[in-house]
Amino acid sequence: EPDRAELVGRIEARFDSMLDKGALEEVKQLMALGLDPDLPAMKAIGVRELQAAMAGQMGFAEAIERAKIATRQYAKRQATWFRHQLGPEWRRLHSAGDAMPAI
Repeated sequence: EPDRAELVGRIEARFDSMLDKGALEEVKQLMALGLDPDLPAMKAIGVRELQAAMAGQMGFAEAIERAKIATRQYAKRQATWFRHQLGPEWRRLHSAGDAMPAI
C-alpha cells in the first residue's frame, strides 16, 4: 500500500486538478439537465458536494474538503478490497516501468 501521506497528497492534488479542468462547470451542466439524483453520475464523489455548495447549503471550501475526504474513504475501501482479494502478493506499482519486472 502507498504511504498514507503520499496518498492523501495525490488525492488532494487530483481533486484540485479536476476543479482546475472544469469540474464545477460539469456539475452545473448536470444540474441543468434535471437528472434524477439517484443516477450514478449524480452520486459521483464531488458531484453531491459541489451541488450542495452551489445550492448554498455549504461553502465551496467545505464542499471541496468533504469531496477530498470522501475520495480518501473510497481509496481506503479499495485498498481493503485489494488486500482481501489479492492477498500479500499484491503490490503497488508506481509507474508502468515497474510493471515489467512484475510480469
